Amino acid sequence: MRFLLVALLALPLSSACNGTMESYFAGDVVDMVFDQQYVDGTTNPRQLLDLYLPRNLEHFPVVVFVHGGFWIHQDKNFFQPFVGLYRNVGIALARQGIGTAVINYRLVPDVTFDEQFDDVAQAIRWVHEPIGQHRGDPDSVVIAGHSAGGHITALAAFDDARLSAAGVDLTAIRGYAPLSPILDLQKMADSPPRSNADIVAEVFGTALAESSPSTFFKQAVAPVLLIMGEHDEPFLLDQIPPANTELQALGAPVTFHQIPGATHDDIVLTFDTDADQVTPLLAPFVHAVTH
Repeated sequence: MRFLLVALLALPLSSACNGTMESYFAGDVVDMVFDQQYVDGTTNPRQLLDLYLPRNLEHFPVVVFVHGGFWIHQDKNFFQPFVGLYRNVGIALARQGIGTAVINYRLVPDVTFDEQFDDVAQAIRWVHEPIGQHRGDPDSVVIAGHSAGGHITALAAFDDARLSAAGVDLTAIRGYAPLSPILDLQKMADSPPRSNADIVAEVFGTALAESSPSTFFKQAVAPVLLIMGEHDEPFLLDQIPPANTELQALGAPVTFHQIPGATHDDIVLTFDTDADQVTPLLAPFVHAVTH
């Protein structure tokens, strides 16, 4: 994600300790289980996930978190040694009594977008099956993701037939939380910089409508929490607020928040910090829809 690379260069040197220090200080309240295979027999490191579990709780809800990276970059540990991504997401939610599975998935061009989406679906399916062994509630699952992961989250919400086709039990999914998501791929391709069009073409070819959450907007959807930054990327500022207006007109159960002063990268970088404005919105949402 080009935005995040720029943001990292601007971080103070002290932030380099975040990756290890946050795990140390969370160790007394959060149990962490790393590198779980969600595809049987896989040897691919991109088909692994990490679990963050609130200690001494039973039957807690679970968030499956999908990282960003424009569908072609990053993994669950990509920036972890420097700024704690995406371990900070799991720890922040576990501190609020919410289990979290931070997942990897295979990337384009090694696989197609459909295969990538299927990885996410298989991770959701895996979480639903053994999470009870980790004290979580298998019927209280929320899907969340940022940027490209937000796109996948929103697509799963509004085109839920994709999840059903992959064997996911939709009755277990109680809500969706797309964070700074790409909702309309054609609008992204038509927006500067030119690299937006190049990325969209590489990942989706000409199947932009078929892969855009906006194509499938409808009233009948599980509750959706839509979050973006006040200073998010311009092409997202052009499409997310109008999408919220459209969804409200349809009567879809969507709650929209624009975080004051936040950039695209702030939405995930600030999890589990004093500047975190997302967890205070996301955690109550998860508890409310899974109650």
